Amino acid sequence: MTELDLQRLKEKLLRQRQEIFTNQRDLEAEWQVLGEHDIETEEEAQKADLTSTFDQLDGREKGEIEDIDLALTKMESASYGICEKCHKPISLQRLEVLPATRFCKRCAGKQKEIR
Repeated sequence: MTELDLQRLKEKLLRQRQEIFTNQRDLEAEWQVLGEHDIETEEEAQKADLTSTFDQLDGREKGEIEDIDLALTKMESASYGICEKCHKPISLQRLEVLPATRFCKRCAGKQKEIR
């Protein structure tokens, strides 16, 4: 992997990280507006559904941020792009699609089989 590849992937990771924070901030603002309105009975059910979705997004987004931060840390320590399971290089093609991935395609498939 070239320095140019690394720089491009780093920029992609940083963009993804910023998008998550922006989406989270926008969602919190919408949630605040919803909380300020008087809620009728029918809308309370919708609010309960939205609360569940909000909680799920929050946990998923935290995991995504952790994965992105780990990938950025690995870039700094020159261990980025190495599979955590088999310790072989992760293909550039896979990193382009999933820049925060920790596993090569083969090992990621095995992880899914175990679950």
